[in-house]
Amino acid sequence: FWKVLAAIVPPPSYGGGWGAFFTALFLIGVVTAVIGDLASIFGCLMGLEDSVTAITIVALGTSLPDTFASMLATRSDETAD
Repeated sequence: FWKVLAAIVPPPSYGGGWGAFFTALFLIGVVTAVIGDLASIFGCLMGLEDSVTAITIVALGTSLPDTFASMLATRSDETAD
């Protein structure tokens, strides 16, 4: 699925990269809308309000990548705290 989405983006050599930029921007919007709808459906199934679901998904989406980056940095350095 992701490879098909990436294949839609034109090469950056076309039009000075503006086509690739706007296509990628559009696709990010589409994926964000789909994820938002799925999160809303999940919250509805669990009996949560939309505000609680939104805050939870945003918190997970911003915290988990930082957690994994910190974990990898700690594992790769013997003197890390």
